[in-house]
Amino acid sequence: METYECTQCGSTNFEDAGKQRVRCSHCSSLFQLITDEPTLTIGKGANVTFGRNADVEVRGDIVIQDGARVDIQGKVTVLKGNKKTKFTLKLIEKK
Repeated sequence: METYECTQCGSTNFEDAGKQRVRCSHCSSLFQLITDEPTLTIGKGANVTFGRNADVEVRGDIVIQDGARVDIQGKVTVLKGNKKTKFTLKLIEKK
């Protein structure tokens, strides 16, 4: 994983905050890790239909939570490349 720099104080020390988030060890600002490979999450209670003519490509992962209804009639392809995943930071909370 690459080194980040806090946009609020310049520190390069971060703690894992779970759920693809990190917190600056110096100023406590919270950041979301943004990757170049999206992940599709179909949440609980969702009703999703990929119709007969669907030709969908998802780069990354598909997560289908318990309680979601997914009907795939067409083509859904999950692409997982062997390239290095790049991360960037998006500020969520400034302390």
